[in-house]
Amino acid sequence: MLMIIFTLIFPYISTQTCLATPGNIRFTHKTSKLKAGTSFLFQAASSHSGDRIHWSVSNPSLATINKSGKLTAKKVGTVNVTASCGNRKSTTKVTITPKKIIGIDAGHQKKGNSSLEPIGPGASKKKAKVSSGTQGVATRVNEYELNLAIAKKLKSELENRGYAVIMTRTKHNVNISNSQRSKLLNDAGCDIAIRLHADGSTNSKRTGASALYTSTSNPYVKKSVSKKSKTLAKNVLGAYCKKTKIKNNGIVVRDDLTGNNFSKIPTIVLEMGFMSNAKEDRNMQKSSTQKNMVHGIANGIDQYFK
Repeated sequence: MLMIIFTLIFPYISTQTCLATPGNIRFTHKTSKLKAGTSFLFQAASSHSGDRIHWSVSNPSLATINKSGKLTAKKVGTVNVTASCGNRKSTTKVTITPKKIIGIDAGHQKKGNSSLEPIGPGASKKKAKVSSGTQGVATRVNEYELNLAIAKKLKSELENRGYAVIMTRTKHNVNISNSQRSKLLNDAGCDIAIRLHADGSTNSKRTGASALYTSTSNPYVKKSVSKKSKTLAKNVLGAYCKKTKIKNNGIVVRDDLTGNNFSKIPTIVLEMGFMSNAKEDRNMQKSSTQKNMVHGIANGIDQYFK
């Protein structure tokens, strides 16, 4: 009878020994910083050989950890990684850094500013600081409203993908010139900049999207930056049109755009579609289309950094 009792209770005791046994757990391999989209294998040891370490993370939306201690960083933030065995545990803090920093400029604003500024650093030629933009012929939605709506959704999507995002504006009632927008993103340490706009034309039949970038002969932008801007334009426009099914009007060289000319980082203007075409105007206001617009842009950014 004693042998039967012993065999029945022994498995329970053997799997729970760490609950009642004093001792400690220490990390033998750890890191305090990890870039989003990458992984790190944490290791820990118990003062008692044979103890099984269990792993957990404080915020699974920012990072996940498997049974072996492999932490995969997802989004920017700070998490605690815990190695435990019963009531004994050890915790370390990990800061998740962004894959890259993305600048988003939601084009235009509630009121345009016709005061002039140079079109580039040291330029004698000047343009209006910021124009008023166009308006949907069918929806009557202003371009500055569409631009910001997409910008905010894009920010959220990019953050979910592990990027950090800097916005030039988060509301309509601002007065920020195109050169100031570029300088803001330059100074923030952004890796690239996406300037969101929508097109307008006197020809109501025109449809489609395009991406504008500076040429390698641009006197205000480094040749290396212009080359990278061209690649960015191809990646973003291609992915955007593939996801949205909006006509691809191609990438276009423009050396007269103040917001591009003051930029020290790869920068494009994405003309998302024609608000002067009733069908395309209505389409860009659909929540399903806007979701695809955002995912398409984000896909293009992912592709650019591969």
